[in-house]
Amino acid sequence: MAERAGDIWGKAKAILAKEIPPANFAAWFSDAEARVLDGDTLVLEVPSVLAKSGIERRYRALVERVVEEVAGRPLELRVLVVDRTPSSTPEIPYNRRYQGSLPLNPEYTFETFVQGKNSQLAFAAAQAVAEAPARAYNPLFIYGSVGLGKTHLLHAIAARTLSLPADTTVVYTTSERFAIELIQSIGSNTTEQFRAKYRTVDVLLIDDVHFLKNKEGTQEELFHTFNELYGNGKQIVLSSDRPPDELQGLQERLVSRFRWGLVADIQAPDFETRAAILREKARRRGLEVPDEVVELIATRITTNVRDLEGALIRALAHAELCQGPVTAAMFEEILPKEDLSRKLTVDAIKREVAATYRIPVAEIESPSRKKEIVHARQIAIYLARELTETSFPALGRAFGGRDHTTIMHSYQKMQELLRQIPLLQSEIDALRAAIQKKYGP
Repeated sequence: MAERAGDIWGKAKAILAKEIPPANFAAWFSDAEARVLDGDTLVLEVPSVLAKSGIERRYRALVERVVEEVAGRPLELRVLVVDRTPSSTPEIPYNRRYQGSLPLNPEYTFETFVQGKNSQLAFAAAQAVAEAPARAYNPLFIYGSVGLGKTHLLHAIAARTLSLPADTTVVYTTSERFAIELIQSIGSNTTEQFRAKYRTVDVLLIDDVHFLKNKEGTQEELFHTFNELYGNGKQIVLSSDRPPDELQGLQERLVSRFRWGLVADIQAPDFETRAAILREKARRRGLEVPDEVVELIATRITTNVRDLEGALIRALAHAELCQGPVTAAMFEEILPKEDLSRKLTVDAIKREVAATYRIPVAEIESPSRKKEIVHARQIAIYLARELTETSFPALGRAFGGRDHTTIMHSYQKMQELLRQIPLLQSEIDALRAAIQKKYGP
């Protein structure tokens, strides 16, 4: 029975690793083990009360859903705190130059990052920072939607920097972990130790800074940490799900510092990059996956790298459980049907708007100031912003290389016109409905 619990948890853990942000997975699940299956209860052992609380409060429903999927029946999750520290063998410490409390994922290196057009700038900048901290881009701010590789690049920077002969110290953390450690240091009167850790390091990497929204005390601490490091010529790397200009609930003086260096984005990968990512993931697992299967997944899953890998793992797990070959037909049954809403791209919206107003797409992208073209362009920008998660800088590139402030102005102008002109609102509503009917809600 114990072995069965381990089998279930092993497969479930592999799936969870693709559905939970890597930093959060490492923080809550890296040391979680299941050794007991008590009837319809899976007993999960974790090393601390903090891990138990985090899993129960945030991820219970997700874990139970994935475990049910793997086991083939509902199982209740029970989380126990178990001290597994060996009494005779001391724990092997991290490289003394790595001073972070979160572990680095050894698979997240530059060599395993599949670069495409969607990530060229971010990848090149990350490499430059890793090779020459504080001399290339400082700070480096990487943004993009979930599952596109931001955390991978931050870990890769840390790994490359630590591999170099220089005596450079590194800390990787998440904004959430930074906030937790700050609160704990205040409660235990150890704020000086906390500040020494973060303000004397050579390279500080902070993931998901958008989670600092409305956390005034933590923002204040990060502001002074930033100033101290930057003033002493230390490297700062930050990631977020949106560019600095679109961060809400953060102090303007903090956001302004995020813009001091290079801001680089990662977009969703195109078909060729998605296929390359899948082949690399399969190769690293020692798996032979037919080209038709790779192409099917790359066509069906268009959102992000995490979803791609999750789809591959789910289908392979299903094949293993059913003891059948990996075929496209089997994947057709496992993968979700093609989601047309995920095909709703900025280019598709430009085509629909151009067709509606009988204007070539090239004219919408052009610098033309003709009234009818400006009108169609503003509508296309407005709908692209409303119906997709595309950032203003990315929209600027999509609409003829315009500056993101120009795109913001067009979007805000259309918002104002819609409030003033009811007929225009009806016009936009009809166009939006036609697009959503064609591509999905």
